[in-house]
Order: sequence, then C-alpha cells, then structure tokens
Amino acid sequence: MKKLPMVLVWCTVIIAGCGIFQTRQPQPPQQSPSDYQPPLSPDVVIQNLINSISDRNVNNYIACLSDPSFGGRPFSFEPPPDVYRQYQGIFENWDVSSEQYYFNNLVVQSAKSSSSQLVLTSENLTTLGDSASFSASYTLYWPNDVQGSLQQVEGNLIFYLGTDRNENWSIYKWIDSKVGDSLSWSDLKARFSQ
Repeated sequence: MKKLPMVLVWCTVIIAGCGIFQTRQPQPPQQSPSDYQPPLSPDVVIQNLINSISDRNVNNYIACLSDPSFGGRPFSFEPPPDVYRQYQGIFENWDVSSEQYYFNNLVVQSAKSSSSQLVLTSENLTTLGDSASFSASYTLYWPNDVQGSLQQVEGNLIFYLGTDRNENWSIYKWIDSKVGDSLSWSDLKARFSQ
C-alpha cells in the first residue's frame, strides 16, 4: 500500500520534468488582423467591404455577400451591358463562389508592397425594415502585379442588402455601371476570373 503513493510521486516528478506543464510561445497569426465587425446594419456591411479590400481578406470580403444557407437571398451580380457582352459567358452564372475565385486571384496576383483602397463618394443609403439599398460612385485602387503601381477602376454601384435569419445584413444584389471609357469593377472581376 505504501508503494502506490511513492509511485504517484515519482510519476508526477517525471511528468513535471518533461516540460509538459510549461507554457509555450503562441503561434503567430495566419492572417493580418481583421477589422471585420458583426454586420448588424447596412452601413457596417459597407465598412466591412471597404476594410476587406484594404486588408485583402478574402473571407471577410465574401462574408459581406448574402449566403442562402443562413436564410439570405441568393447573391447576384449585374455588370454593365457592354462589359457583359465583351466577356461573353463569364457573368452568365456569377455567384458568391465566382466572387471568391476572382477576389482570391486578385489578392494572390497583386504586388504585396502597395496598398489597395476602395473610395466611395456620393453615397446614398435607404433602409426600409429588413432591406436596404446603397448607391455610390466608386474608385478602386489595386496594386499591379507587374510594376507594383496602382491600377484604378471606377464607376457607380448599387447594392441591395437584406437580413438573414440571424438578423445579419449582407449584399444580395450588386449592380455595376461604367463612367465614360474608364475600366469598371466588372472589368477587374472578368480579368481575374479567367
């Protein structure tokens, strides 16, 4: 009977000596810090989209778009008619996975040394119950993958937003339009989805 407590003491000393109870250094984060906020209002969704672009965070970008698996409406994207015709077939069945594919390609193929930025002007947000519309003029600056210089696309956008069963807001319809002869966001999406 007296041997059992002595065995337990020795086991404890051996385990403690192995360093199993010592604290370890925390692992560095896999992604840059996130500015993502719970999307409890339409304006937070817009800010999350802006932040996801400057952070180049694919997951946060996609989280701004409606997900039917959480009771949201199916996502749709409508490019300008001339861009739709120019890139035949690309926007035919455009959905959230298309957005993820394009944005991931854009992030991977971009210069790491430059910053990206979405600038919105002439903003107009109208909320009615559990739906909202947001319109704005945009300029999207994105680092070029070859020269390290910024590329720029611009145009006008309309977002239709709604809530899901968790009362989180997201964009379920995105309409893009061009400004003159400038490249639009749709051009950028088409080029990085091929």
